[in-house]
Amino acid sequence: MVSFGPLGILGRVGWFCREADVEMWHSLAGYRGLKDPAVVRHFNGTFFAFEREWGDIGLTMTNFDLHYEVTYLGIDLAPDVIRARLNADLPVLFYLWSPHAFLSRYSLNRIQLPTYGPQLFEQSLSDYPTDVVEKVASKQLAEIARKVADLYSRFQIGNVAQDTMLAMIDTQGLSVMEAACTWMRKAWSEAAWKGWIPPEQHLCDIGNYAVNETSCTPCPPGSASMGGIASACVQCLAGARHPCLQLACAHTPFMP
Repeated sequence: MVSFGPLGILGRVGWFCREADVEMWHSLAGYRGLKDPAVVRHFNGTFFAFEREWGDIGLTMTNFDLHYEVTYLGIDLAPDVIRARLNADLPVLFYLWSPHAFLSRYSLNRIQLPTYGPQLFEQSLSDYPTDVVEKVASKQLAEIARKVADLYSRFQIGNVAQDTMLAMIDTQGLSVMEAACTWMRKAWSEAAWKGWIPPEQHLCDIGNYAVNETSCTPCPPGSASMGGIASACVQCLAGARHPCLQLACAHTPFMP
């Protein structure tokens, strides 16, 4: 596998609450505001998280001298519990990552933790790092489908677009494909996806290969090509089984 460059999305985990909670308690802009006993009561002393394996939030709470019970709900149940409280306009303190559908659907506030540092993070003493999401594919992709590889390397989509499509899935019940198509049909997204399309290349017919950027020539006897942007022909082997090259190789018989 090799990298095809950044996807355009910055992933980051964080602690969140409603903006309405911050309007009530301005100190919630930062984690120190969570120490206020009145704020603890406001959240009923509960912090909602997903899986314990994703990080020991309890240790972070201890290191920051915060007094909340961390409730691990599991990956399947946690979104429903958090969504239910948000829909009911109830105070809620929880762990979340971006991009996420909730970030477009609800007015949320990311609570500022101490500045990230690798060593501090390992000791549960700092904020979470920002991850640059990359695209990966087989290193053979460019050889097998050069135009697909070119499209993939050009493809980039940011957090706002991702959050928008996730919100369509969450609120409208659209499938992933439907949400993507809906986003692409928006006038304001056209400039983005048109930039992904590789420039047109001269394509050769089946049985021909490209001798330069504008000219094709037939494959010599005993060889074949699927055309397109192929710059060479493949030697035909007697008795070979190749459903694609069977269409192009007329000089050497193939086994049925």
